[in-house]
Amino acid sequence: MTTNSRMASAIHIMSFVAYAGDEGTTSEAIAKSLQTNPVVVRKILKLLEREGLVALRQGRQGGVGLRRPASRITLGQIYKAVESESGVFAMRSQVHEGCVVACAMKRRLGPIFGAANDAVEQALSKTSLAELVRGVR
Repeated sequence: MTTNSRMASAIHIMSFVAYAGDEGTTSEAIAKSLQTNPVVVRKILKLLEREGLVALRQGRQGGVGLRRPASRITLGQIYKAVESESGVFAMRSQVHEGCVVACAMKRRLGPIFGAANDAVEQALSKTSLAELVRGVR
């Protein structure tokens, strides 16, 4: 299994945009900072835009800026924007219904995974983007 770094990339993107300030920045500049392709950055920016965290401007004078102050954006909101609805831990969609172990895991792990996912979101919601970027300056 591979490690999912989308959340780390999204936080990096949001921090870069917050650090850029009112003038905003471009997906190319962010991509250079992340050492990735601008297309990857644009995909994540679309997810962030859908949740109302960033404003995207198209065209020659295009760019990206925060939709609201960094102090009003939490890491939990970024998490919700870019991660799947199931959270960090998810049950397998297919379970062998004839296997007692598979059925027990589905029944018993569901609440445990739910509580763990809630704890992750709650922990991330305690830190604002402004607090995170303050350490950069």
